[in-house]
Amino acid sequence: MKGHSCVISPRFKGALSHVSGGKYGRMFPGLPPLTIGESVLRALSRSGSSMDLPAGAFDGPANDNPHIPAGFPILGQFIAHDITRDPSMLHHHATVKELRNFRTPRLDLEVVYGAGALAHPYFYDLRDSDKLLIGLNDAGEPNDVPRNAQGQALIADPRNDVHMIISQLHLVFLKFHNRIVDELHEQGLQGDAAVEEARRLAAWHYQWIVVHEFLPLSVGEKMVEQILRDGHLIHAFRGQPFIPVEFADAAILKRWQDALNEVEQAIATRRDMSAECSWVTRSVQRRRNHAC
Repeated sequence: MKGHSCVISPRFKGALSHVSGGKYGRMFPGLPPLTIGESVLRALSRSGSSMDLPAGAFDGPANDNPHIPAGFPILGQFIAHDITRDPSMLHHHATVKELRNFRTPRLDLEVVYGAGALAHPYFYDLRDSDKLLIGLNDAGEPNDVPRNAQGQALIADPRNDVHMIISQLHLVFLKFHNRIVDELHEQGLQGDAAVEEARRLAAWHYQWIVVHEFLPLSVGEKMVEQILRDGHLIHAFRGQPFIPVEFADAAILKRWQDALNEVEQAIATRRDMSAECSWVTRSVQRRRNHAC
């Protein structure tokens, strides 16, 4: 078991230091804000307006993108949870100055590891403290995120348990870490060194997927290649990196929202739909109404 005491250690303080920082910023702070009258906004949001498309408006193969897997919106949700989180009160959202990002603006799997073993010892398995704890599903199989006696997920971000699909994606990363640890144990690496190396390798694979699969499907291969070759030409921050407020929380997912229809259809059209699949369909629908 990883040791801890009532006196906070310097390493523990370091692990939590990111929580007190992390303001959002503007992509183009020199541009004047868009000013629209409240009456126009109310008209756009009115039932039957141009913003309210009829049911089934995007149904049919003509609106499908055959190059984008149906599960990628869920990966996008996972990525958004890894780099953005603002648990502040709703009224704080009225001003950017009050918004605070409780995530580091880097793809480091903070959404899986939290602030580390010292801050979250209950993320780890007492039988092998180098491994992340895996929960049991209703069938008694190790195929769920860990939960307390009331079913609450013991993970770094509760948003990764709002529906079964993203919960299972979170589980994939837990199992991936543990598989890496098995390999490291065979090489003789144990303890904190094994945990840190496993996290580093897991993060590298995750970053590769984002850069070489997710981003090309999101913005196109040419743009990704240009950025990797030429660097930041438009949005170049000074000092500490930050997440632009334009991509805070749910905004980062809007590009992928329509693709959720494909996920629902893939589940709903199964002729042998079980009670579990029916629950997934309902949970996906809840997700569409859930604030990220």
